[in-house]
Amino acid sequence: MYYLLFLYFAFSSLFVYRLFFHPLRKYPGPILAALTGWYEAYYNIVKGGGLVAEIERLHKLHGPVVRVGPNTLHFNDRQAYHDIYTHGSTLVKEREFYSAIGAHAPQGSLIFCDPEVSKQRRGLLQPLFSRKAVMSLEYTIQQKIDKLLAILKSNYNSSSTAVSMAVAYRALTTDIITSYCFAESATNNLESPGLCHPILQGIQEATRMLWFQRHFPFLIPFVLNVPQKLILWLSPKFEGHLKMKAGFERQIDCVINDPETLSIAEHETVFYHLLEPKDQERPSRASLVDEAFILVIAGSDTVGNACNIGSFYALKYPSIHSKLKKELEEVWVDADRPMSYTALEKLPYLTAFIKEVLRFSIGIVHPLPRVVGPSTPKIGGLKIPSGTIVEMSTMFLHMNPEVFPDPHTFNPDRWLVEDTNQMMLDLAPFSKGPRMCLGLNLAWCELYLIFGNILRRLDLKLLVTDDTINSFASDNCVDYLVPRWEKEYRLFVQNIA
Repeated sequence: MYYLLFLYFAFSSLFVYRLFFHPLRKYPGPILAALTGWYEAYYNIVKGGGLVAEIERLHKLHGPVVRVGPNTLHFNDRQAYHDIYTHGSTLVKEREFYSAIGAHAPQGSLIFCDPEVSKQRRGLLQPLFSRKAVMSLEYTIQQKIDKLLAILKSNYNSSSTAVSMAVAYRALTTDIITSYCFAESATNNLESPGLCHPILQGIQEATRMLWFQRHFPFLIPFVLNVPQKLILWLSPKFEGHLKMKAGFERQIDCVINDPETLSIAEHETVFYHLLEPKDQERPSRASLVDEAFILVIAGSDTVGNACNIGSFYALKYPSIHSKLKKELEEVWVDADRPMSYTALEKLPYLTAFIKEVLRFSIGIVHPLPRVVGPSTPKIGGLKIPSGTIVEMSTMFLHMNPEVFPDPHTFNPDRWLVEDTNQMMLDLAPFSKGPRMCLGLNLAWCELYLIFGNILRRLDLKLLVTDDTINSFASDNCVDYLVPRWEKEYRLFVQNIA
């Protein structure tokens, strides 16, 4: 009885403090959000990725700054975004959030909150993802694209065999990143039935458990420390994670036991750079495995989503498709001979199209929390108390009508104006600042080569059914860290020579 009374008074005191005495008490927002972090959990889990949609509603009610948690502010202000992420050198990642979503890879750089530790790991990985390195390995990307095109021509050449492009592009981008980073593919999705290896299928299914992982972070460490047979009996979908991890472990053990294998690989791999640090201690075996896992997930999601969205709009609007085809055909006379990335990136309309695709695809849609430091300057013109968690979803940056008029309309022409500086500043599919995506050079190369080859070398037809998605605008997506859509679309190759 006394114990219950103690809990009652403890929680009552905490709630009174959060409502009436907390440093964020003056900021508007739902009372429940001010009282408990389970407000976020409700929209993430019960509403199935509905947090960003709810935050959008709150901004419409309360303005550019909303209290979305007991100690959390969300902004809808482009200056605030740049204060937090682009120039926010005095803010650090919020440890609880990143430790939870990265619980399956606890020693990977995703969850490094110490800026110096993160900088050291990025320094090891950067050589593999420089523009020079990407261009030297362009052939590995082209090989995978050629394979996908051949498969589409052979197996998906009628309306009755139309393929889900979400599946096809995820297969392609996963095979590209594994081949690029490890000189081999852990899944070979493009050679698997239906373009989806069971490992990838399991991993994609497991992403739907992300928010349970976020709000019940003890689940993943528990799962990873019980016998595998029990894990698979409880959750067969977890098999993909375990098999991919086992594959990385085998490759890493081989490299550690026989470093000469690095010299006989088809090309430099990520392990070459991670195992040869000059001024720091070599990462542990567990850290190498976790880093590999993070690279595969991060290296397939954003580009896969962007390609899926781009193909849809290229075929939905004949005017866009015809402009792309005409521009490509003028410079790419012989479709059987590959065209280089450097040649494709000089094409103005293709470039405008890719930028609009990246704006629509958003990148990571979930707000990425940062913690205000004692020396943090103003954020969006406001002096925020030290220790406050601040965040802003990239969706609000990309869908800002002041920078992108009529933002929910897919319009590549917006990028053909003389001055695009402000739009480029606010185009952040790979984030901004010191923690921006390490693989953005690789991503740009993939996008140019994939769209160039798909649009120049194939005659694709959009299959429209009752289940076909009508728009990939942000208000149709749900938030599973990256955007997810309930509906998809299918394409098939027509007029094969």
